[in-house]
Amino acid sequence: MKRRVLLGMIGVGAVSSGVLGDPHGRGAEDSLAERFDCEEASRPACDLENVEIERADDSTETADGAETEPYPDPPITFDGDGVVAFVRDHERAYAGNDARCSRDRPERVVDYSIEFDDVRRFDWYDEIHVVRVRYAETPGGVDEDGEPWATADGYGGAVYAVDETAAVRTGLSLGPSGSVPSETETPDPVSTGTLVDCFR
Repeated sequence: MKRRVLLGMIGVGAVSSGVLGDPHGRGAEDSLAERFDCEEASRPACDLENVEIERADDSTETADGAETEPYPDPPITFDGDGVVAFVRDHERAYAGNDARCSRDRPERVVDYSIEFDDVRRFDWYDEIHVVRVRYAETPGGVDEDGEPWATADGYGGAVYAVDETAAVRTGLSLGPSGSVPSETETPDPVSTGTLVDCFR
């Protein structure tokens, strides 16, 4: 399998491949919808109520910005660029919703930002795209006393497998200072991931 060319800059992250063949020695492939049960697709989501938040300066605001982030539609094109754009949009929603819905008072998380700084696509399969992302995330909100807060949670990461039938995701363990693993140490979402969306 030929080495893919550099995809160039997308947003704040450079996308590259630098991959020769399949380091994990995978065999024949079925579609993701054939490998997974579409009825078991799962991703973070929760019902958030709009609430009046009193700030320490006696001002108030309605926390309608705490609504869960909508997940993107399937890729428009299933080439490298289309899949990478989908993965970035899906992980932005996934990580943001996870940050909100995993808290005791998710409605008080009124702000969430994420910046991708490492996006890499691997040629492990013929018809399944594998994309690894790393990003810095910062949730913020207002505490019970009305004081604003922001938490620099550091780096997060994930690895996606996407084809024309579905998308699968697995978390990515990062090293010191958020360092990403090598290609051979990057988990394969096809074998270890969770189905997050079916397109058919």
